[in-house]
Amino acid sequence: MISRVTNSHIASLIYRHTNSNLLSMTRLQEQVSSGWRVNSYADDPQGVGLIQRYDALLRENGQYARNIERARTMVQQTDTALLDLVDLLRDARELAQREVSGGASAETNRIGATAIAAIVQQVLGVVNQSVEGNSLFGGFRTDITSFVRVGGQIVYQGDLGVMGVQIGPHTNMPVNIPGSELVGTSASTLPGIGDLAPVLTAATSLNDLAYGAGWVPGTVQWTGADGVQLQLDLSGAGTVGDVLSLLNAAGLSATLAADGTGLQVTDPAGGPLTFGDPAGGGTALSLGLVGSAANGVVTGTDVRTSPDWSVALADVPALSGQLPLGSLQVEVDGVTATVNLAGATTLGDVRTLFEAAVTAAGLPPLTMELDGAALNIAAASGAAFTISALPSDGTAAALGVLGEGHPQRLFGVLDDLQAAMQASDLDGMRRGLGELEALEEHLLRLETSLGGRENMLDWMEGLNSAQDITLSRNRADIRDADLIQLSSDLKMAETTYQASLMVSSKLMQMSLFDFL
Repeated sequence: MISRVTNSHIASLIYRHTNSNLLSMTRLQEQVSSGWRVNSYADDPQGVGLIQRYDALLRENGQYARNIERARTMVQQTDTALLDLVDLLRDARELAQREVSGGASAETNRIGATAIAAIVQQVLGVVNQSVEGNSLFGGFRTDITSFVRVGGQIVYQGDLGVMGVQIGPHTNMPVNIPGSELVGTSASTLPGIGDLAPVLTAATSLNDLAYGAGWVPGTVQWTGADGVQLQLDLSGAGTVGDVLSLLNAAGLSATLAADGTGLQVTDPAGGPLTFGDPAGGGTALSLGLVGSAANGVVTGTDVRTSPDWSVALADVPALSGQLPLGSLQVEVDGVTATVNLAGATTLGDVRTLFEAAVTAAGLPPLTMELDGAALNIAAASGAAFTISALPSDGTAAALGVLGEGHPQRLFGVLDDLQAAMQASDLDGMRRGLGELEALEEHLLRLETSLGGRENMLDWMEGLNSAQDITLSRNRADIRDADLIQLSSDLKMAETTYQASLMVSSKLMQMSLFDFL
């Protein structure tokens, strides 16, 4: 049976194919003009989802970069302010030293007191600085003047707040120093410099690592001698022993480092080995296990915990070769006492023996306090004291408690020094000299902590920049088009479309015979 192809059917075919060619050409033109292979869900539904994910990660990374810049401004200005304070305290100390060195008179004392008053005003200007309208040393109270003079005394109006800024997916860093750290205390303090952190054990809680900073649960990755990249989820671990067991079960040889301060992973195949975090992760970093080694052995950094009074002295690396402990000497107002610590087996024993010996000698009470990994010694009475070593005895040095303890009052010591100069009180000036030196050391320690924050900002800025490049490249692999291939495809699509128009015009030429 012969079927007749109607004009409407021909017209429908022509329309459908011509429109299809037009849409194909239009899509290619859009890709060429945008430079993107994926411009809508219709182009690649799965690709759009991945692109949106990368866009979100890039926005987060951009926010971290902005946070880093704001944090850097705060840290750098605080750093500058502390150095200015140190310079002003040194000026005050030079004035006091000149007055107590001999040859001073009531007139020079009066001039010195005037100079100290001027230094107080300069110090007040430094500590009341602001950053973008926010008080630098006000803690959380950034809307008020941090220090004001009330009834002849300068008092702190801020609070104890320490502001944190997120500078990475799992990294939050303090950026300010509250003014309470500058006001100091009327109690005499000898800040310790010892590192009394104990070695890690399999039972060490992961939440206690890095002196209490804890860890970031998540996934680690490594590439071994075979060049294959592997990943392992450690989220279920609770102790150092759990981490070691999981890594060993995954084919690595994981142990505690020989010095007990961190972890160590070894590729049984002999290396090279690269161990770290997948993009956006922070687990390996929080465990101290980031690095590459040609010999296949990656040794982690120090992630020990803060000590408590129950820590055994034998578990403290800094005391290796110093046990049993010997004795040290305490001097307060010219009265000396020897403290024998030979019977101590724990840090708590050291505290008990020390405080008991001081009391038994009739000295003003001294207390031992743990501050991070160091021992501090304080006298609530405000009396100056000295801890010194006995001949051929390294106990005081090993515990990190050598030196002098003084009050650390920023404005209090300056006011007292000014009053002593006005009264030509040489003993008062000498006391002020000791306290100024202790306060200067306190400010320099704060400045050192800021240096560590600046290093952290620099490091995180580098990580974020590398992450930004990686995310942008991954997004481009999915979204961006091959312009050379697109140009060729577009030319072919244009030719096809033009040909379809020509064929359509030929087929649709009508005459009277078409209706017979």
